Amino acid sequence: MGARTVFVDGYNVIRATPALTTLFHRDIGAAREALLRQVVAQHRHTPHRVVVVFDGDGPSESHQPIAGFSRGQVTYSRAGETADNVIVRMSAAVCDAGGEALVVSNDFGVRDGAERQGARSARVAGPAGAPRLIRQRFTHQQAVRRELEQDGEDAEARAATRRKGNPRQSPRDRRRDH
Repeated sequence: MGARTVFVDGYNVIRATPALTTLFHRDIGAAREALLRQVVAQHRHTPHRVVVVFDGDGPSESHQPIAGFSRGQVTYSRAGETADNVIVRMSAAVCDAGGEALVVSNDFGVRDGAERQGARSARVAGPAGAPRLIRQRFTHQQAVRRELEQDGEDAEARAATRRKGNPRQSPRDRRRDH
């Protein structure tokens, strides 16, 4: 397998990844940076070129390198053009030049448009597509985070009502010694 250009539908991948979605609701910039860190970690040791595309609102399309990744690029679409259209257009250009393109998105329209231009496509594995143990770990992590975010008073109240000793044995004052 040779080098290819991988196009990542930025916001689509963020919304399909539970940890990034949580971050997205708090700070959109931090979610973008976290996605870029994941992209660098995943493709650092591959020969592939990676283009992460986000919806932009500038007068023209902008391109920036991904920090610490020489084969990476972040593209923001211009105002009035969606990232979906940019991905299809850029993947078509790569295929027309004889290269191999891979589009990563859960958006059927993006995948279908890119495939019609000769690119391959892949879905983002979210919690529904993840193996059972990964889903369970994610659910457990979320429950622990919610519990830790509760007030310290709630934690103290729960600790005060917690019993000591064997949980299957009735309290000492209810037992009769024979």
